[in-house]
Amino acid sequence: MRGFRSDTEDRPTVIVVGEGLIGAAVSARLRRRRWGSETFQPTDWSDPRSVGSGIASVVEPLEADAPLEIVWSAGTTGMDDSGAGLADALDDFAAQTGSALDAAEGRPVRLHHLSSAGALGPPSGRSRFAVGDTPYAARKSGEEDIVSRTGVGRIHRVSSVFGTPERARRSGVIGLMVDNALKARETQLFARTTTMRNYLHASDVAEALVRSFTTPGLDPILLAANRSHPMSEVVAQVSHVVRRPVPIAYRPPANAHDMVFDPREASPLLPQRSLVSGIRLVHDAILTR
Repeated sequence: MRGFRSDTEDRPTVIVVGEGLIGAAVSARLRRRRWGSETFQPTDWSDPRSVGSGIASVVEPLEADAPLEIVWSAGTTGMDDSGAGLADALDDFAAQTGSALDAAEGRPVRLHHLSSAGALGPPSGRSRFAVGDTPYAARKSGEEDIVSRTGVGRIHRVSSVFGTPERARRSGVIGLMVDNALKARETQLFARTTTMRNYLHASDVAEALVRSFTTPGLDPILLAANRSHPMSEVVAQVSHVVRRPVPIAYRPPANAHDMVFDPREASPLLPQRSLVSGIRLVHDAILTR
């Protein structure tokens, strides 16, 4: 858990719970903006007591009315979620997020929850999007219900995210594809060549989240690129950037429907970077690390 204690009235204190691909990008963005004094609390986010203790340590020096923005980016499941123990998992999630809010001790707070546009579609439901009846979708829908019932939750439905591969952190399929291509390794893609996918670089998702910290409201937000791409085009763009073949083994997709969104529904808080620019960021980061 990482906290950024604000010392100015125009910026709330931000607490990031879970530093996977998106959480780490949010922390990096806040650090780059010199958001506030940074503190790190070793935390087991799966343990409500540990979550509560970590947040209490971050907020203890703050004024009683200091606003807080808690980013819940912890989680381990993906589209291949089996659905085993769904009820217990949702009970655990409610306890974890409840402990986080209790630790705010009455301060004005918003809980930003990262949900899945790929599993649930846009919040409005107006886009050309077939929502699958999957265990993962059931879990994300259940988490959204829990967050909504808090009365202080803001849901961000995010499309597929990618970034630079790092140890013990997911990089998304594009990050994996770039890394494997540079090593002449094959990448398994659970898709067809014509399957439409929607990809965002993690730093752009982070920028949208940071902008939302100073934007009032609790309305759900869609974070998705204006343009989706067939997987054959994604592979071709990776090949163009790395300047070498990209070995691919296509496998039956766990999520077979196309991810295509109406650009008018995407949040204006999200920077709209081209896919090839995001791929180039990953490529350059791998070569310079």
